[in-house]
Formats: sequence, C-alpha cells, structure tokens
Amino acid sequence: MQDRINQEVLNELSMVFESRTLPLYGMMSYHFGFTEEFKTDYPVSHGVSFLTLLDIFGLAWENALPAAAALELVNGFCLIHDDIESGQPQRDGRDALWWIWGPAQAINAGDGMHALARMTALKMIEKGHSSEITYQLINILDKGGLTACEGRFRDLEMQERLDVSTDSYNSMAIDRSGALISASLVMAGLVAGKNENELESLEKCGKYIGLANHISSDMEQLWGMTEENNLEFLNKKKLFPVVLAMQFAGPSEKRQLGDVYFKRVLEKDDLAKVLGTIENLGVKQKSLDRIEELINSAEQCLASVGLNTSEVHQLMAVTCTKVG
Repeated sequence: MQDRINQEVLNELSMVFESRTLPLYGMMSYHFGFTEEFKTDYPVSHGVSFLTLLDIFGLAWENALPAAAALELVNGFCLIHDDIESGQPQRDGRDALWWIWGPAQAINAGDGMHALARMTALKMIEKGHSSEITYQLINILDKGGLTACEGRFRDLEMQERLDVSTDSYNSMAIDRSGALISASLVMAGLVAGKNENELESLEKCGKYIGLANHISSDMEQLWGMTEENNLEFLNKKKLFPVVLAMQFAGPSEKRQLGDVYFKRVLEKDDLAKVLGTIENLGVKQKSLDRIEELINSAEQCLASVGLNTSEVHQLMAVTCTKVG
C-alpha cells in the first residue's frame, strides 16, 4: 500500500508540471526527479503521511491527492531555499537545482512551487471536498509553510552564537522540521472530521516527530559515515548534541568548544576536536534518549485519536527518520 501511495503522489506532482512549457517548470520537474536524464525516486514523506493517515481513518485517500501534492510543493520550496542557504551542492544524489541554474533562478523555481501549491490544493474541490474544507486545508498549508520559514530564520540567527539554550533549540527545530509534518497530520484529521482536541493531538504529534527527526539529522552531521554529511556542522549550525554539551560542560570544555565555533571558518579537522570534547560528556546517548522520548510522546498522541498499535507503527514508519 505504501508503495502505491508513494507512486500516486509522484504521479499527481508530475501532472502539475506536464502542461507547462516554460523552462522554469522544467527546473521544478528536475527537482522532483521527473526528467528522464536525471530520474530519481524522490522522497514524498509529507504527502504519504497525509494519505496514509486518511487510509487509517478509513477514507478514500485517492480523493485527496491534490492536497498531498500541495504539501510536497511547499516542502520543495523549503528544500530549494535550504540548499541555497547552506551552499549544499547536491540533493538526493544529484546536483542541487541552484548548483545547475544558479541561486537566482532556483529562488524563482522555489517561489513558483509555493504558488503552485495553493493552486493545486484548490483542486480538492474537484475531488468532491467542500469549499470550506478546501479553504481550511490551504490555511493549514500556508501556516505550516510560514512556520517552517520562521524556524529557518531562528536557525540562521543561532549560527554565530554559542549560548543557545535547549529551549531555543527546541523552538527552532519544532518549527523548521515539524511544521509540515504537523500540517500533514492535521490536514488528514480535518478531512476525516476529527474534533478540535483530536486535531490538537495530531499537531503535537507532528511537533514531536519533527523535533526527533531534527535531532537525528544533527547526530548524522556529527557521527555520520560520510564527509558529505558534515556541511551543517561546517556552517556552524548549532547541533543538538553540541547545545546539550554546553549545559554539562565545565570551563575547560566550554573553552575548547569556543575555540572552534568562534573561528571565522570551520574546517573538517574541527569536527574531531568537537567530538573529542562532547563525547566525554555523554551527549550521544543523551541525544538518543531524547529521540526515544519524543517518539514515545508522538505515539501516545496518535493513540489518543484512536489509532491502534499497528496503525501507530504504520504511520510512524513513514514520518520518522532513524539514526545510523
């Protein structure tokens, strides 16, 4: 079932671009892996999460494909801007959009995706959904996109600071990585006619999953197997294990971390210095424990809206990333 849902989301996305001939839309198609020369299996986890939850609720998920595609278009908008912001030359094993066409045209493509997302979501009316429900879905989608941008703003603000609290980190990561997950779950709950308390539980679930995923990504930056995974570290992003280490660090460890992060430009050799400092403080295990705690909280939220254990695991499998 998951493979079918995944493919149908990709098909719906492909149809958004197929009748548009301006090369701008060819750039968008490239990002999603639809061009023959650079075809790839693009991850569509937000759209799949949305449709999977609808299926669990017993609804015909095929009638909600436009909203699933809209979620992926907003996420694509975010990812294109992420690559430009971080100087990431590759995404999903291919050259990133900006690396081929330049930052200016990549920004155009990303912003165009954001506009197309709203137009695509409006097609929910053609699928039999009311104008009121469709309007609410677009409102949730817009709120999720804006909140994701707010999280990225906070993330950039933190780059040149070392005094980042875990509370500040949590707020940033929940917004940056949890906003669209929450949107996908709440949108499914709305279509399914869930009450306000249940929608709030789904929103909380998305926040827990987003924070867990963000911490997992941060750990990959520090303990990943390939050098390509360390770009966010080199950009001085405040990764969760480092933020956590500052809470437990004494004067000597803080000075060691400061010597690295106050440098104008970080180098790959600096990673070993940071790891040598923070690993002695036990933050790797503490980070894993925090991820497990967040996943348990997310699962409790899903149980509170009526999902059984098997259904909880089914949904978590398409929303959660794993460490290692």
